[in-house]
Amino acid sequence: MADIQYISDANGNPVGVIVPIEIWQEIEAEQETAYLNKSEAMKKRLLEAKKRTEEFSSDEFWLSASESSLNEIWNNEEDDVYAELLKK
Repeated sequence: MADIQYISDANGNPVGVIVPIEIWQEIEAEQETAYLNKSEAMKKRLLEAKKRTEEFSSDEFWLSASESSLNEIWNNEEDDVYAELLKK
């Protein structure tokens, strides 16, 4: 923890701290998770989401997550009309 810097007042009493952003982000994430876990409904949702992501391999997860967006792009009648216009 040598990266942490303490700020002291004129009497040498610690009044603040400077931490690397990575450590700060970890602290924020832990606090957010603790807050969400206070609610039984949110705790249940988090556990369900975790279970869903564990069921997928990384590739399957991203394929599933992007499938609806890809379908909108490729199954778009307006796009087909535009493609026909480009041929002319």
